[in-house]
Amino acid sequence: MKKRIFAVGILLGTALFLLAGRLFYIQIIGHRDLSQAAGIQQQISLEGANSRGLIYDRNGTPLVGNNQEYIFIIREEQFDGETMNALNELKAREIQNRGSGYRVFSSERYDKSIGQRLIRNSSAYILEAGRRYSKQQTAAHLLGYVNPQDQSGASGLELMCDEELSLLNKKISASADVRGNLLQGRGLVVSSAREDDSYVKKGIVTTLDAGLQGKIEEILKKSPKDGAVVVLKSGTGEIVASASTPGFDPSNINEYMESGSDELVNKVTQGEYPPGSIFKIVVAAAALEKGIEPESVWQCEGYEIVNGKRVNCKTGGEDGHGTITFQEAFAQSCNSAFIQITQKVGAEAVLDMAQRMGLGEEALSGYPDEKSGNLMTARQSAGAAIANLAIGQGETLMTPLQAARMTNIIASDGVDPGVHLVLEEGEVVAAAAPVSVLDKETTEKLKKMMAQTIISGSGKTLSAETSMAAKTGSAESSMGGEDVVHGWITGFAPAEKPEYTITVFIEDGESGSGSAGPIFAQTAQYLSDSKSFEQPFSF
Repeated sequence: MKKRIFAVGILLGTALFLLAGRLFYIQIIGHRDLSQAAGIQQQISLEGANSRGLIYDRNGTPLVGNNQEYIFIIREEQFDGETMNALNELKAREIQNRGSGYRVFSSERYDKSIGQRLIRNSSAYILEAGRRYSKQQTAAHLLGYVNPQDQSGASGLELMCDEELSLLNKKISASADVRGNLLQGRGLVVSSAREDDSYVKKGIVTTLDAGLQGKIEEILKKSPKDGAVVVLKSGTGEIVASASTPGFDPSNINEYMESGSDELVNKVTQGEYPPGSIFKIVVAAAALEKGIEPESVWQCEGYEIVNGKRVNCKTGGEDGHGTITFQEAFAQSCNSAFIQITQKVGAEAVLDMAQRMGLGEEALSGYPDEKSGNLMTARQSAGAAIANLAIGQGETLMTPLQAARMTNIIASDGVDPGVHLVLEEGEVVAAAAPVSVLDKETTEKLKKMMAQTIISGSGKTLSAETSMAAKTGSAESSMGGEDVVHGWITGFAPAEKPEYTITVFIEDGESGSGSAGPIFAQTAQYLSDSKSFEQPFSF
């Protein structure tokens, strides 16, 4: 990826904040008269302090590096059990400081009385520093985390843009005299390992909106079940929000490495699930291209027999929907009609459409550990298995981000702009040019069919002060060896002229409309009320 370097003029003040959290003295007392100290100096390295470049949202708000912590520097010969007890009271953690004769600790909190004890009993130096992450870190899954040992990017955007964010060739250190006393007024030094390396400010500007991101996380956390939400800007494919639960604290990553749970899994990019009825978007697009009109008529008797295998239409009840149009079958999510339509269109046409809509491949170019989902092959969808293809079951798997990309093609008038996370000078950093997938006539028909789902179909219980268009899905799967039904909804708002594409997935949600639907509607409502992300930030 193209390296982004932004020059600054000085080491102290604002530039030092961007490089190292703007460390500065808050207490230095009880030491010798420094004016008499010898001129020969040493450097007390503060390895482990935040020395990486910042990550910003689209409006220039720092997403990392704007939290505070406290650094405690103590000579090894003055370090004893009482010192350790005081640091334990502050829940301080030791950070790396090789071969300086000092031990260095950091803590998120500072207590004046404990600080005075450390200064009095251990001649501690106490400094305020920038902390990279907060316990309630925004967009933790998408941003990822750094390796605690060397502060290199370990996952997510931290790893994807590690070269630009890493300042590992630089040291952050405190100046001390020959006796080991920190030199008052000298502050902290940022030094480079290369003579020709100028002091720079490095940073990444993302497509995210911090306010929207926080709201989406708040909405998702209220769900009794874990899941994922992703919001794209229609037309551009910019990710303006991406949330996954359960969450994690990236400043204490070791806790989750041993938990055996999925806190570190970004369900938006790594969760591969049967799509269920949201795959009917693909089938509908293929059918429309083959000339099957929304007004065409089909029959639903409550089930469909395919090569001797019975597949029930769960939304049609015991007697089925009876005579039903293609558009109504989409809105009502009629399995019987969609199996018949898939048989008429052919599995190869449906699979070809799925590939054109980005399924079976990674959605976000270069993003670490992203999953590609799975498409059935022509052989796997032969015979009775064509029923599974029609209703998004069987071997078909999809990530929420893939579902959002698929949906955004419809919201973007048939053009696939891709999915993007990084901005440069206010423009998305794209791996490829937008691709035309569907013609405008087909797209307009799909938009109306998705709008009808909210008006009279499976999403009719959802409401917001903006028009919405969507497809719900309930996907049969298994978790921990038990059968479950995941909930999906994917769509856009406003329905007539989409501005935002929204995909919601809820694990073991039982139904798309019941579990994912309310989150979709709340998101659409918030987006309608807030448009703070319309003007992207650039350096």
